[in-house]
Amino acid sequence: MAKEFTYTADGETVQEWAETEDEAIERACEALDDHGIDLDEEAIREHIEVVPSPNRIKSGAEGVFDERRRRAGERAAQELIEDGMDVGLGTGSTTAWTVAEIGRLLREGDLEDVRGVATSLQSHELAKEADIPLVTLDAVTELDITVDGADQYSENEPTVIKGGGGAHAREKVIDAMADELVITTDEEKATDPLDYPVPVEVMPDAREVVAEWVREAGGEPDLRMAERKDGPVFTANGNLVLDCDFGGLDDAAGTAQELDGIPGVLDHGIFLDMVDAVYLGTDEDVDVLEF
Repeated sequence: MAKEFTYTADGETVQEWAETEDEAIERACEALDDHGIDLDEEAIREHIEVVPSPNRIKSGAEGVFDERRRRAGERAAQELIEDGMDVGLGTGSTTAWTVAEIGRLLREGDLEDVRGVATSLQSHELAKEADIPLVTLDAVTELDITVDGADQYSENEPTVIKGGGGAHAREKVIDAMADELVITTDEEKATDPLDYPVPVEVMPDAREVVAEWVREAGGEPDLRMAERKDGPVFTANGNLVLDCDFGGLDDAAGTAQELDGIPGVLDHGIFLDMVDAVYLGTDEDVDVLEF
């Protein structure tokens, strides 16, 4: 998590973020001086909150600090999370704001006895830094709610494509455990029919034959390569990911069924008929789609 300073005076807002609190204070002092505002260090610290770090999320600062995503993620936490809940904590730039806001509500005493189950290492680390109590996946058999992100969603059916971060196998288990699955996102990720390449997690030794079977099913598989090291991406389960382009998924259920039937596939990124609601950040507000 990063740190963000926010201060409003005379209708003018000063906002600065940094990876550490000391850096945030330094930047806040410079910004306040530029605006002719005098605050001592103690007062500055009182206006610093924990926020998602753009350096730990693939969309970077532009995606993380997109106000639409921030608005949707925070609103979901404020409206959906209640005392005593066990909550699935999703992955992505929008859901990171949900995690940060749950942490803030717990620290300020507006929420109590909330426990989280992380869908990925990313959300696990975010939740730890936000001071959300965590339990392991094998410690629970059901969840009250999961708030998760999506690479693409449909406005016409309760189905999303996930797996851009390579955690979709674990995500699908946690999403399925929840009494309610809510997706937080922005309007740019809406597509009908869904056409985002479907991530397919495969056993390393089976990648060639699985790729051939995917082609027979109408997809074009592409082995996902790492960006900061040589070679392919490996999932937390030690498997590879094929990003499979099927064009438009006119029959998402049929494609999901075909992928489910391919030996060597651990799981795929079509989350079929699982979504209960979508919190959609817009330029002005948050729209809620219910299924």
